[in-house]
Amino acid sequence: MADTELKLPHSSFGEITKLLIAFAKSKTPCSLDDLNKLTGIHKTLISSNNGFLESIGAISGGNKKEATEDGKKLGLALANGMEEEASKQLKKLLAGNEFIESMTTALSIKPRSSDDFQSHLAYSLGKELKGRNKTGAGSLVEMMLYANIIHEEEGLLSPVKSESTAKPKEVEKKETPVKAKEETGVSETITKKITNELGQNVTLNINVQLTIPDTDDEKVYENFFKAMKKHLLS
Repeated sequence: MADTELKLPHSSFGEITKLLIAFAKSKTPCSLDDLNKLTGIHKTLISSNNGFLESIGAISGGNKKEATEDGKKLGLALANGMEEEASKQLKKLLAGNEFIESMTTALSIKPRSSDDFQSHLAYSLGKELKGRNKTGAGSLVEMMLYANIIHEEEGLLSPVKSESTAKPKEVEKKETPVKAKEETGVSETITKKITNELGQNVTLNINVQLTIPDTDDEKVYENFFKAMKKHLLS
């Protein structure tokens, strides 16, 4: 499991790659001597780089260390030139470190040049940006770029927007066709004068509303009103 604190590597990304491949291909835990024979890297550098690899969760162990499951996947992808898979696995390891996550968040607030970001990394870890620390800071920036965690645009580094934070695509709105009018309402008021039981004249208004099929045929309406007159107005 990755540490919350990060230990800077002291080698280039190329040498870190050699170590990852050596760990991934080894069938048994490796000592510094083993790794020195496999990679040709000085044992002092291997020791400090092991601290970095352990802090991101790529390796684990005591005096002899071995690749974690994620570290092995990364090493084998690098060994076989599977760049897309290697980028994916490296991102998984780096993004799991709280310090790297906080540095990425800082870039979203204030994008920085590569040199400025390297200085910020070293300062945040309480290191001076010189010697192996400078090499390690540059290597870490290169790894973050390779892992597609950050990208450079117009000389400034900033986080790569994930799909979940990207602006959602607008869904094309399809208007539902309005159903053609099928019926027409016709309202007619009928006035009747009647005499009640007391012999009083009473005017009675009857509002009749009927619905007929919509049509352009005038005869339909003509016959309709004739029928109304015959049956309702008589």
